[in-house]
Amino acid sequence: MKKIYQSTSKSVLEQLNATETGLTKEQVQDRQKKYGLNELEQTENLSPWEILWHNINNIIVYLLGAAVILSLFMGEWVEAIAVFAALLIAVLTGFFVEWKAQGSVEALQKMIFTTTKVIRNGETMEIESKELVPGDIMVLEEGDAISADGRLLSSSNFAVIESALTGESEPVDKDADQVFEDEQSIGDRLNMVFSGTAVARGNAKAVVTGTGMETEVGQISSLIDKKSTNDSPLDKELKKLGKVLILLALAAALLVIVVGLIKGQDMVHILHIAIILAIAAIPEALPAVSTITLSRGMRMMSEQKALVKSLSAVETLGSTTVIASDKTGTLTENQMTVERIRLADDRKLEVTGRGYEPVGDVLENKEKQDLDLKTALQSDLSEDKLARFIIHGLLASNAQLRLAEDQSDDTSKKEYQMIGDPTEGSLVVLAAKNDLTYADFKEQGWERLAEIPFSSDHKYMAVLVQSDGGQRIVVKGAPDVLIHDFIPSDQQDYWLAQNESLASEGMRVLAVASLDLTEDVAANDFAETFETYLGNFVLDGLAGIMDPPRDDVKDSVATAQNAGIAVKMITGDHPKTASVIAEQIGIENHDKTMTGKEIDQLVDQPDFAEKVQETAVFARVSPENKLQIVQSLQEEGHIAAMTGDGVNDAPALNGADIGVAMGIRGTEVAKETAAMILTDDQFSTIESAVEIGRNIFANIKKYVMFLFSCNMIEILVVLLTIIFNLPMPLQALHILYLNLVIDIGPAMSLAFEEADKDIMNQPPRRASGGLVNKAFLTRILVSGAIIATASFLIFRLAYVREASLEYAQTATFTFMAFAQLLHIFNVRNPKGFGFNAAFFRNKILVGALILSAALQLAAVYLPAMNEVLGTEPLTSSTWTYMGIGLLVTTGLVYVANSILRKVFPENRK
Repeated sequence: MKKIYQSTSKSVLEQLNATETGLTKEQVQDRQKKYGLNELEQTENLSPWEILWHNINNIIVYLLGAAVILSLFMGEWVEAIAVFAALLIAVLTGFFVEWKAQGSVEALQKMIFTTTKVIRNGETMEIESKELVPGDIMVLEEGDAISADGRLLSSSNFAVIESALTGESEPVDKDADQVFEDEQSIGDRLNMVFSGTAVARGNAKAVVTGTGMETEVGQISSLIDKKSTNDSPLDKELKKLGKVLILLALAAALLVIVVGLIKGQDMVHILHIAIILAIAAIPEALPAVSTITLSRGMRMMSEQKALVKSLSAVETLGSTTVIASDKTGTLTENQMTVERIRLADDRKLEVTGRGYEPVGDVLENKEKQDLDLKTALQSDLSEDKLARFIIHGLLASNAQLRLAEDQSDDTSKKEYQMIGDPTEGSLVVLAAKNDLTYADFKEQGWERLAEIPFSSDHKYMAVLVQSDGGQRIVVKGAPDVLIHDFIPSDQQDYWLAQNESLASEGMRVLAVASLDLTEDVAANDFAETFETYLGNFVLDGLAGIMDPPRDDVKDSVATAQNAGIAVKMITGDHPKTASVIAEQIGIENHDKTMTGKEIDQLVDQPDFAEKVQETAVFARVSPENKLQIVQSLQEEGHIAAMTGDGVNDAPALNGADIGVAMGIRGTEVAKETAAMILTDDQFSTIESAVEIGRNIFANIKKYVMFLFSCNMIEILVVLLTIIFNLPMPLQALHILYLNLVIDIGPAMSLAFEEADKDIMNQPPRRASGGLVNKAFLTRILVSGAIIATASFLIFRLAYVREASLEYAQTATFTFMAFAQLLHIFNVRNPKGFGFNAAFFRNKILVGALILSAALQLAAVYLPAMNEVLGTEPLTSSTWTYMGIGLLVTTGLVYVANSILRKVFPENRK
């Protein structure tokens, strides 16, 4: 079946049972019932109860819940309350982290809350965009927002800005008479208009072919809807590590039951030990510590102009191995700029400045050209060819340069916007850089008498101008047309070579030509007599125009690549232009490109992911192509960050491990979909955020190592006493006190550890080399085993020397508390012992260790705490052998870690 763009306008009208005079009132009502309003379906967010259930429905909560029930069954009310408090901490922390708004589709909905001119019953009227139905006839003029997809019926000098949908920065010339036989990408459907785009110039009529979810924007919405939220790398790692501990605890519990049944022990006693094991296996403090660490990362990133929406995104960014970046508006300014000028006599000039800001100079041989264009207007412009080119370029333009409503926080730089054709606007900015505006023409007595608008058929715009020196015609347009049709043949070879030179640099080229008239022409006769002047024009010059790279991008790309992060460009622009930009900003393998059509052909091939990994530049891609690229990178084990600012970026932003949107120039869709927003629109902000994210991950690794080592100690101590048939060395409340009171402060303080100086000179961690790897687990097992063995020996010694089991449990409880606090020094410095100058710079950690030590002493010596925790005051002799044991144990862990660092060197890409 033919696609709409493969059919004639007459055929499309017949298919829709519509005419150019518009639908009747009855037809509109019937179609609104059939198709609904021109609105996007809103995705139902998870309710608070669903989020709560998501956090309840996991094995850790079930184990804690079982421990609460068993404690109540045995009459251990204090123990039950303490375990229930731990359960609440685990559930509610996750609940509040996940409870965030998901506004992607709502932002898409905002895009079509506009009014539209339509023809109905033969009359032109304005209606709300949501009332559009298939078959309606839209009347489109310059500046209009297009609110539905449609097939053009007629067009005149009509061009549409589709950068938000396709990523292509230049306006697209449309032609109602075009009919295509082959499949065409969105950007090449020149007889169609799409919802969410805007008219750059001209006027047209179009029959509505798709509304709501049936538009291209609607298809993007559906891509966002069907993409489920992925766990962050940290979530995956902690789940795996949690399973390891739980399996170990279950194995120990099974051993308890077997031994207990063989020895004929009371079932209540067996269950009590099982509760202790369950509590020992669960790092109850981990959710709170994770939240505080990641929240601090969010604050630090916010100070660097990176607004992060979710806690997990902080760590994900630090783990990034590839940045797949949209070109237009992210790597480039999305503001067409004149960068080169070619004049007669082989004069080659460069123009400085970026984007629409009217600041910059014209350089020839690196020397600034001093131009006084206002004074030049008083002459015939025959002498100063550069002034003639700039003045004539402005005369033949209609675009308007204005200050943008939204300004960045950087008060030293103003944001501008262009009303009209952005390519034409580059000539307006060039003039403004040299202090010339439209108002100056009127002041100097220059007047435009007539205009031949730009048309995609003849590819030029011409104006008839009157000045004190007489009349002249100025033409601006495609260089091949102006060279072949407007100037003498003996001049053509020179200008064709100049045009080819600029085009080879990936630039769009505009030519400006002029003719001084010897006899005046009536404005009414201008269009009819214009062609009689062809072949007699002088080509004033050529403008090499490009959407330039952002100022910060080149250094940021270099830093990212030096840090082992691959940078890939994804754009709806042409491959040549994209490759040139990629080369300018230093992307490695910039010459390796792939187009959207090639992706469609290769996506189902087994080597597609491998080819995507090898490619640096993806051009002429659709929104679904961008998502396919991101997903294939993820399949290869990459942690993929996607940056973008347009509607067309939304699916990939949503599908990436972390989506990054531009805050100033980004569309609402992109900002709502992304996990992080750059409030200053600077690509370099990503670099700063990655550095913060890497430091956050390094600190997460430290406190996860610390907390899970503590859990391992508790499990192994209980297991050893079972094996040697001794009473429990700890009470359940002791373990909870260790996990929720003693350990939590120092663990949280590890979040404030300063970053390694060379953190951005290191490659990203391997996708398979996260937390749960052989080296990490071995360190936890070895350090846990050493401290657990020492704790068990302290228990044996105290139990033999003292008559009271509670006293021996108190000694074991206290020894484990101080052994775990000292273990901080073996955790905080992965390359050595952590008692160094940097330790004292982390005043929060110093304070936390002192506070935890004081709280442990309170648990031992305060009568009220003795009553609640079942502890007894310790004697000086006990402290003596405990102190010796603490020094020996800490030293043995340090030696073991030194050996393990040699056995398991750091895994990197």
